[in-house]
Amino acid sequence: MTIRARRWELPGIDDLTKEQDAVLALPTNGRHLVIGGPGTGKTVVCLLRARRHAREGDDYTFLVWNHLLKRASESLFNGEFRANTWHSWFGTQFRVRFRKNPPKLLPSEGTTWRPIDWPEVRRLIGSLPEESGPGHLPLLVIDEGQDMPPDFYDSLNQLGFEHIFVAADQNQQINDQNSSLKELKDSLCVDGDDVIELTYNHRNRYSIARLARQFYTGDPASPPPDLPPRDDTIYTPRLHYMDEATMPRIARSILRHWDHNPRRLVGVIAPNNKVRRGYFDAIRSEASTLTLDNGTPEIQTFYGRHRPDVRFEQGGILVINAQACKGLEFDTVVLADIDQHLVAETDLDRTRKLFYVMVSRARRRVAMFMNRNGRSAIEAILPKDPRILRREDVAGRATHREEGR
Repeated sequence: MTIRARRWELPGIDDLTKEQDAVLALPTNGRHLVIGGPGTGKTVVCLLRARRHAREGDDYTFLVWNHLLKRASESLFNGEFRANTWHSWFGTQFRVRFRKNPPKLLPSEGTTWRPIDWPEVRRLIGSLPEESGPGHLPLLVIDEGQDMPPDFYDSLNQLGFEHIFVAADQNQQINDQNSSLKELKDSLCVDGDDVIELTYNHRNRYSIARLARQFYTGDPASPPPDLPPRDDTIYTPRLHYMDEATMPRIARSILRHWDHNPRRLVGVIAPNNKVRRGYFDAIRSEASTLTLDNGTPEIQTFYGRHRPDVRFEQGGILVINAQACKGLEFDTVVLADIDQHLVAETDLDRTRKLFYVMVSRARRRVAMFMNRNGRSAIEAILPKDPRILRREDVAGRATHREEGR
């Protein structure tokens, strides 16, 4: 039987950097903020802190942005783990006190999502009688803390939560409700020794980190991690120009890429549900007829309420939407139909942040696919240097678009 287990475990104490050691040495009580770019190990230090709480018998809760990151964190923790998504957990906290769900606003036009009515939440919390008291409250460990709104942290303060550990990166904000570094510092009332910056990139090979840095917005509050050492392997990320007729060929190339090493976890990141479903169906269809040396990989998709038990500790192919990729790590990342991302030409930094996040999910390889007649707006943020991003059509021929030729 083909062995498909991949290396997926927390580092040992002897494998930590001095920066990470400094984080783990922080008191278990109080408030602390850890900042750092993608690949610097923010999730690792959050998980190691949660493990420390578990071993010391502390009452703690580990909060993350979404269900997929919760599943990835659970597989790394390898034990009883008190984790939840922040939205679900906060709803429970509210219901315990008010016996009803948090009030919500009407959905925006074209959506069904109803955001929390934070002013009303804050008003209701403020109306609680003093004698109700906070009671016993758990210590909180929050990963990807920039993606929770400032009102969330202010509500924690109102509810009496005292001990909060947050890891965040202001440059990885890819949703509408988020907190800047300044807002986090203000809400947590931290400064100086209570803020530690992680700077070393543990995840990405040099060529991936160099490509990700092209999408850094220059935000001084959240600098990119140091580039890792150059490696000897000559590899350049690819941008492939394609059309609908080449989709079966793309699906076969993804399958054959996995087949070269069945321990590899390939993340296909799509701009929307239509593209996600198209790639998922195409890969499954080609897998049913293609003969591979290592059999058929596990091919999964994750969206909305469809939440399979994704096994990050094994190789396979996972097709997801861009908003679900926060905090994750893959051996290879395929960015599907990048011209289908909604781009506001007056706010290109928003799109840059999204690509900064998506590219940096990859440990070793990145491939992008774009319609030959794709919108020029997305081209505006892509590096032109072929040493950083090589352009080819799906047939493998270099294109005239390199370096503006």
